Amino acid sequence: MSGLPDEGRPGGDPTGEPDGLTGRVRRVVSEHGIWVTAVLTVVVFAALFAFGDANQVANALAQFDMRAFAVVIALTTVGYLVRFVKWELYLDELDIDVPRTTSLTVFFSGLMMVVTPGKAGEVWKAWLLRDMEDVPASKTTPVVGAERITDVVSLAVLASVGVVAYGRSPAILAAVVLAFLAGLGLLQWRAGCLRLLSWAEGLPVVGEYADEFETFYESTYVLFRFRPLALATLLSVVAWALEGIALWITLDGFGVEVSVLAAVFVFALGSVIGAVSLLPGGLGAAEASMTGLLLTFSVAEPIAVAATLVVRVGTLWYAAVLGFAVFTVHKLLGGEPNPEA
Repeated sequence: MSGLPDEGRPGGDPTGEPDGLTGRVRRVVSEHGIWVTAVLTVVVFAALFAFGDANQVANALAQFDMRAFAVVIALTTVGYLVRFVKWELYLDELDIDVPRTTSLTVFFSGLMMVVTPGKAGEVWKAWLLRDMEDVPASKTTPVVGAERITDVVSLAVLASVGVVAYGRSPAILAAVVLAFLAGLGLLQWRAGCLRLLSWAEGLPVVGEYADEFETFYESTYVLFRFRPLALATLLSVVAWALEGIALWITLDGFGVEVSVLAAVFVFALGSVIGAVSLLPGGLGAAEASMTGLLLTFSVAEPIAVAATLVVRVGTLWYAAVLGFAVFTVHKLLGGEPNPEA
């Protein structure tokens, strides 16, 4: 992906690539970029148009009240500011002290990676922070993982309210919660995890990254203690609820009346399905789920499709564009790596 920070660093190999496991992962993200996701988006949107009857969907979009879209953008922006507070909370838990302007730049630049599978590309924030402030990427990479996990948990919480209220099947949410609890129990079994890491030191290839894995685990252990986990999940619930409300505003812009609870439920459950699908940006899975769920609330097919398209543009792709804009401004203003990094 063009525009990413230079990868050559003192101490790297002769090709100029950074050392270590994170360096190898970084190259994969950098080389593949997001163009594949953009193509997939066009395919998914075209399929939705065909499903809802292209002419009727186009007519619905033509009648959409654009003032509602402005509100969607505002709600999404506030949601990302809430997520920034969560990012700051995590950095504080790890005793990482960086200037607020740097933290803002790193966080919002990372939004351009929301269209990667499971938003895993946002791990790039760890590398950008390393380049700007000499913070080890192995220490901050778990922050991105914690962000994603608390996002899925908070979406499950929001969706569970709708499951109870509307009598939907809890199977997907139950699987997510059980997987989370199992993973949390394993992470907090510190003695066992450290023994496992110690054993892994003797393995070929894996042993080369033993120190990085231990730093990664120690940061993960801290972030998933009760206090940071509870606070981060609460912040995520607020942020995702705002995007659920954005769907409600979108439907209102089409002249369709549904309850706020129904809109939040549809958005949350659709987002959970998109997240667990591990598709880039949840594309296809999230859109199909949201459209299908809207149909169960008696929303006409063309409106269900159009509303899904609008809210995905106003949340997912708005975030990607915002992130790219922030990073571009950072580079234009002379943003360069810390010479000590």
